[in-house]
Amino acid sequence: MITNYYEKHPITSLIILINVMMSLVVLFTGGFDNLVNLVEWGAIYPPFISINNEWYRLLTSMFLHGSLLHVFFNMYVLFYLGALLERILSKWLFLTFYLVTGLLASFAVYALGNPNVVTVGASGAIFGIIGALFIMTYLKPYYFNPYFVRSIRSLTFINVALTFIFPQVSFYGHIGGLLSGIVMYFLLVKPKITNA
Repeated sequence: MITNYYEKHPITSLIILINVMMSLVVLFTGGFDNLVNLVEWGAIYPPFISINNEWYRLLTSMFLHGSLLHVFFNMYVLFYLGALLERILSKWLFLTFYLVTGLLASFAVYALGNPNVVTVGASGAIFGIIGALFIMTYLKPYYFNPYFVRSIRSLTFINVALTFIFPQVSFYGHIGGLLSGIVMYFLLVKPKITNA
C-alpha cells in the first residue's frame, strides 16, 4: 500500500516525509513550545528576515509545525488532497504549485502579519491546494463525483471560518495560501486539464 501510494504520488509522499522528519527533529532538540528552537530550525520570525535577510525562512517554515497535532492534521489533509492534485497536475507541476503557494503564503505572513510572532506550518501550501480544488469544483465539476464537490466546498468554508475564529491560527498564511491557490489554478491547473 505504501509503495503503491509513493509510486502514484512521489512528491506528496516526499513532502509528508520531510514534514514528519522535521517535526521529530524539533521534538527531540528542544520541543515545540520552545520558540527559540523553532526559530533556529527555520521558523518565520520577521525581524530576522528584514534585518538579517534570512529569506530562506519563507521556505523552511513550510516544513515545521507547532505541535504533533498540528503536523498530523496538516499531513492528513495533504495525504488526500495533495495526492489528488498531484495526479491532476503531474509531479513536477505539483511541486511547483506547492512551493509557489507556500512561499506566497509565507510572504503574506512576513509582510502583513505581527512582526513579533513566530510562525510555522504547511497550512499556507495546503490552503493553496484547497483553493485550487475549490475553484475547480465550480469551473470543472465533472472531474469529481458529487460527494467530493460538496466535501471540498464544505471543507473550504469551514476552514476559512476557523481562520477568522481562532486567533492562534495564521490568518495571513491561510488566506494568502487560499488566494495564491486560486491564482495558481488559472496559471497551472486550468491549462493542464484543458490540454489533457
